[in-house]
Amino acid sequence: MRYFLTVHGIVQGVGFRALVKGVAIENKICGYVRNMPDGSVTVLAIGNNENLDSFVRGIDVDTNWGPKVFEIELLRDGDENFLLITEEYSEFKIIKE
Repeated sequence: MRYFLTVHGIVQGVGFRALVKGVAIENKICGYVRNMPDGSVTVLAIGNNENLDSFVRGIDVDTNWGPKVFEIELLRDGDENFLLITEEYSEFKIIKE
C-alpha cells in the first residue's frame, strides 16, 4: 500500500525531514520525504496498512521545540486523485533538491 502526503505547517528548517525518516524506519516504511518550494513537505510512504497508519500518527506533531504540523493531506492507493507513482523504493530517503 502507498500513501502520498503533503504536510503543511512549520515543517522546513526545523528537522522535520529527519523526524519523518526516523519514524519511517521505526515503522518499516520505504519511500521518500522532500521539501517543496511552497514551504510544504511531500512524503511517499510504502508499507502495510498498520505500519502506514502508525507512521502518519508519528509524523503528526505539534511541539514547542520543532516542527508544527498544521495539516496533513493524505492520498491512498485507489483514491481518485492518487498520483501514478511507479518508482520502487527499498529504503526510506530524504531527497535534497
